[in-house]
Amino acid sequence: MSARRWPAWVASGGIAATLALSFAASAQMRPGQPQVLSPAAAPTQQENTPWAALRGRLGSHNRVMLFWESTLDDSVSTRYRDVQTLDRQVHGNAAQVDGVIDSAAGPLGVAVAGGNAHLHQRSESFVEGEGPAHARLSADARAMQSVFMAQLRQGGVRFIDRALATRLAGGTVEGERPNVHAIETRALTGHADYLMEVTSSADADARSGRRFHVSLRSVSDGETVVDFDTSADTGSPATMAYVATANGFERGTPTPASEADTARVLATETGRRMADAMVRR
Repeated sequence: MSARRWPAWVASGGIAATLALSFAASAQMRPGQPQVLSPAAAPTQQENTPWAALRGRLGSHNRVMLFWESTLDDSVSTRYRDVQTLDRQVHGNAAQVDGVIDSAAGPLGVAVAGGNAHLHQRSESFVEGEGPAHARLSADARAMQSVFMAQLRQGGVRFIDRALATRLAGGTVEGERPNVHAIETRALTGHADYLMEVTSSADADARSGRRFHVSLRSVSDGETVVDFDTSADTGSPATMAYVATANGFERGTPTPASEADTARVLATETGRRMADAMVRR
């Protein structure tokens, strides 16, 4: 039986395929060559924070009394008024008698009502003062304030509690009508180097939905050291992936900035402006 002969193109193709596989195998087996090349890791970018510069420039004059969503009342004296309340109570009882009498025109119904009343009156007098206003913060506002303060503490800022400093300053004051505004001023001058006011208003264009105004004033001479408006935006939102919806695949909606992120951005911008302003003082 004679040997079967394959066409020349089949033989040449088989040889070429064998050579290709042998070359690939030899390339993978070369010493010192990794089998899979991993992409290089992206370098980590360090955030440029102002805390070191702020610590050095504040020095020992680092006591700050923070008014969050509040401002310093410009009144120099506390106004008082005498208030009198009047409480009146009326107590009474009544009796009613119904009956029927005969008359020339026929039976006639009659009703006789009677009673007595007693008036009780009580008055009270007290003194009401118009002291400095204190904002009532929501839970979200308090949480945002805490993050803001924690960030600035990294720059050496020491926050002085407004209520406690006022109590300490007014501990020896006596009398029915103390000047609460003067006591608060004494608390400022005796316990703080700077007064910081942070207020906000609604802003639909900002990612957080708020726009902030920050001012920093020197307690010793009243100089405005820092004063600026900012939306405290956390940067452009990342490109969202496509998600399946009833209308097909649509790009996802970026989530709004959290209160903590906004507070960190606001604190960083405040610290940077404070550090720059301290150079000029």
